[in-house]
Amino acid sequence: MSLSATPTLPSRPAAPRWRRWLRRSLLGLLLIAGLLAMTLWALLRASLPQLDGRIQLPGLSAPLSVARDSLGTAVLQGENRLDLARGLGFVHAQERFFEMDLSRRSAAGELAALFGPKAVERDQERRLHRLRARLSERLAGMSEADRALLQAYASGVNAGLAALRVRPWQYLLLRAEPQDWTPVDSLLVIGEMFSMLQSGGIQGGFERALLREKAGDTLFDWLHPRGGRWDAALDGSQLPPMPLPGPELLNLQKSAHKPEALARATSLDEAPVGSNNWAVAGSRTADGRAILADDMHLSLSVPSIWYRTQLQLGRGEGALRAAGLSLPGVPSLIVGSNGQVAWGFTNAYGQWFDWIALPAEIPAERLRVFNERIEVKGEPARALRVQVVDGAPIAKTLQGRRYALRWAAHQGEAYNLGLDQFLQARNVDEVLALAQRAGLPHQNLLVADRQGQIAWTVAGRLWSGSGLGERYARFQSLDSPARGWLAPADYPVIKNPSQGQLWTANNRQAAGAWGELIGDGGFDLGARAQQVRDRLSERPRHDEASLAAIQLDHEARFIKSWARRAESRLAASPAPTAAQAEALRLLQQWNGQAAADQAGYRLARSVRLRCLDALWDAWSRAALGKDLGDELQGDEKTRLGWKKNFEYSAVQALELRPAHLLPPGFSSWEAFELSQIDAAMAEMSQGSGKQRRPLAEATWGEANPARIQHVLSRAIPALSRWLDMPVEGMDGDGNLPQVMQQRHGQSQRLVVAPGHEAQGLLSMPGGQSGHPLSPYYGAGHADFMRARPTPLLAGPAKHQLEARP
Repeated sequence: MSLSATPTLPSRPAAPRWRRWLRRSLLGLLLIAGLLAMTLWALLRASLPQLDGRIQLPGLSAPLSVARDSLGTAVLQGENRLDLARGLGFVHAQERFFEMDLSRRSAAGELAALFGPKAVERDQERRLHRLRARLSERLAGMSEADRALLQAYASGVNAGLAALRVRPWQYLLLRAEPQDWTPVDSLLVIGEMFSMLQSGGIQGGFERALLREKAGDTLFDWLHPRGGRWDAALDGSQLPPMPLPGPELLNLQKSAHKPEALARATSLDEAPVGSNNWAVAGSRTADGRAILADDMHLSLSVPSIWYRTQLQLGRGEGALRAAGLSLPGVPSLIVGSNGQVAWGFTNAYGQWFDWIALPAEIPAERLRVFNERIEVKGEPARALRVQVVDGAPIAKTLQGRRYALRWAAHQGEAYNLGLDQFLQARNVDEVLALAQRAGLPHQNLLVADRQGQIAWTVAGRLWSGSGLGERYARFQSLDSPARGWLAPADYPVIKNPSQGQLWTANNRQAAGAWGELIGDGGFDLGARAQQVRDRLSERPRHDEASLAAIQLDHEARFIKSWARRAESRLAASPAPTAAQAEALRLLQQWNGQAAADQAGYRLARSVRLRCLDALWDAWSRAALGKDLGDELQGDEKTRLGWKKNFEYSAVQALELRPAHLLPPGFSSWEAFELSQIDAAMAEMSQGSGKQRRPLAEATWGEANPARIQHVLSRAIPALSRWLDMPVEGMDGDGNLPQVMQQRHGQSQRLVVAPGHEAQGLLSMPGGQSGHPLSPYYGAGHADFMRARPTPLLAGPAKHQLEARP
């Protein structure tokens, strides 16, 4: 019997060698990428702040605990003030060291050492002030108590930084090492706040002085009126309107400027000005409690500039509890309530500076030269020659002329920790006395106490002497004397007003002698303050809920006047286009709110800004003269912009319609207004590509989305997905109580009655922690954006740290 052969299957051809190599290479790359991602993830996690367990705090004198609630509020319980400062420094460093570092570097002009050559120009601008050198001198002259507090805080910061298993994640990304914190760094953070809050006014002051010098007093005073119908000063003062300039002062019919100068793109926005606060006395509440509301308006970022903090000093009957917001880099509570008093701030836009026009030859004995060295990452250091005249740095040169800046922030006495003493104040009078000696950027302070009292003053060191007639919008000479400090007894104060309410919103607060002291560094228009004042007056009695409601008020009372003007112009048009008819319907249907879903508000707002921008461009060019007008106004980098009170000049011209002020290229004022309306409509109706869309689709929320970003995602957009808060259309705007404008607005909302902190409210955007893996990254942001109230006092502890001597 024969056996049949087993069939043989055809063999599979071997894969080409290059395919095997490619497959192995891809697998290897994937493995390497995975290992790299795991390493990065491990490093990121290793830089997380410690939330539970034991910590070491050098110099601690008694046990200290740090608890955190669901929002990340840091509750520090200690037996003395220096220990609390050490603990606060520890948690600030672990959560926010990078942001603290940016603040001190920005003030000192040292950012290029971290970010490289792209930061050199900014460093050069800041290094002119030599704040690190000035504040190092100031530190040596401060009180022993202030130095001890700064040293305790710095010790805590460095302990917190050292306790991280890996340096903060931002330094891993930048391939840099964090530098230890020193007491003078906290003073630099205060200096950075001076710059943040006053640099816009300083630049505006230079522009105003330049315009006055070129245009003369009469024309300048009309272009820059100091007040008008929107005023809401605390002293009730009203400033009269300035007369319309005649053709001998300003005549655009003879202007050599070409009409196409008006065709450039407009800014379509105003420089942000911010902060609101208000208070009602016990006479205006049901149970006699005084209530304070405060919302400070700043650039919005991730994390928030502020840090939710609760300080508890001692135990038992004599214990102190203060809740509010601290500023990472500084050991003090900035705003809040201690059970006896509550306090809040708005920026006081007084004139805390002088611009000095220098002669060609400066006496050698009055001129000092400092050779500054700016370190630059990855490149050789840059040298900067700083010239200082009588303590004032030469900061500008224009058309061959040099100008020096004399600024309160250059003077050491402007810095101290007087604000920290608010922590243990017991009544309004004690806070007022402390505020008038405190070293901080000048602020409108409102304070309420447990006895039902309220008061206002300007906190910070004030210069003595006139601030208006001799100094407002005027260059000073080299021989103009430096000004001394005002005695506390001479500070402006309003206490327990008869109507039982106080309010400030960066507006002019007073006329007369007080107005002379404060000066004018660029006050806001007053429409916001007026709406707050009127809201307070609408009710005989208030509580926390009614004051909090004003913080969310986005009725656009101010813009309604522009909407009515545009409606009248469109209704009077003899042959309206289809687009103009659509715009008229949109304005008529607008609900009067600066709401995200409203297109009518966006249209009226845009018309206003285009009218003001076009009028300012035409008038300021003529006022400056052809050569300087073309040089400055033809370049967005050097352009002198209009200020808030220019509103009064523009509206007066639109109402009186003088032929000599009509910008060239228009046959009538009606044609000018219709042109601005048409331009606003054209901007709003542009959809994707070249397709036009109905105006009703161009909502305010589309133009006003929240863009609350981490500083690194602005430089590296690819990080935005992981670091930034969600982009969403927002209610609110600038000339009404709920100030929210893309990257600027309410940085917090506080409402509290001293002694009733359990009913107090506190919320803020951007979150508590600076670490994206922290449970507190973005904490509270959604509540803020949805207007969901969150409590001032901390809730139940979720995490707790303990420290022992």
